[in-house]
Amino acid sequence: MTREPLYAAVFAFFSALTVGASPAFATATRKIKTWEDCGIEQQPALLMRQMAERSTYKKGFPLVWRCDIALMLYVHTGAQMDDTVVPSQLLNPLLDAIEAAVRVDDPGNQAATLGGLVSHCAIEGDVQIFEGSLGDEAVAVVPLMFLTS
Repeated sequence: MTREPLYAAVFAFFSALTVGASPAFATATRKIKTWEDCGIEQQPALLMRQMAERSTYKKGFPLVWRCDIALMLYVHTGAQMDDTVVPSQLLNPLLDAIEAAVRVDDPGNQAATLGGLVSHCAIEGDVQIFEGSLGDEAVAVVPLMFLTS
């Protein structure tokens, strides 16, 4: 595994997602910041954080790496100014786009490969959702894992 090109390619893959015919994100970065530091005009925003790596060794086989990342989504809802806004309605299409991106694209291996970037990818664990019901920001954290050698 050559880490930086791999993480950069995975980040580029998710940064390019669309909702309908429009780009899903106004901003995408691998430099983590809080939603307060991500202006209204920069949202919806996608941030990617490397979380962990774990290797698996089996004699006679190449080393397999499991890489865990977190995709953080920030959406300015304007809910404080408009009582008709339901924050999750702005966040759900972005979550749907991420889920659609990790569907099986290699039917022979029943694997989501992100277009061949990795051998397997999946949303794994609890997706944390903060609707922003007490403010103007909705946030989601999506745990993803991918396997590569």
